[in-house]
Amino acid sequence: MSTGIQSGDVVLISLPPHEPKGHEQEGLRPAIIIAIPNGHVRYPVAIVVPVTSQTGNWTNQNPKLYIQIPQGTRGLPKLSVALIDQVRAIDVMRVTIFTIYS
Repeated sequence: MSTGIQSGDVVLISLPPHEPKGHEQEGLRPAIIIAIPNGHVRYPVAIVVPVTSQTGNWTNQNPKLYIQIPQGTRGLPKLSVALIDQVRAIDVMRVTIFTIYS
């Protein structure tokens, strides 16, 4: 599998809506690629951490769980937060733009 994306890249991903509604991230959003398989695999999935520009007391109360990313890092236009509590595996087809941030 060769997608051109690597661990550490920040890309745009498309996350499906959830039923019933909860607090999981959905829609088109940036995410950090944590792991992506090399070579031939049965299902090409990447492990990602969704990113949000929303901040609040919750980020300061749990700095190991909600890691703040300064504006401009990897091209992110705003101060952002990596949502470690929402790590997930996604099919690489959900990565809509591979090189938006680098």
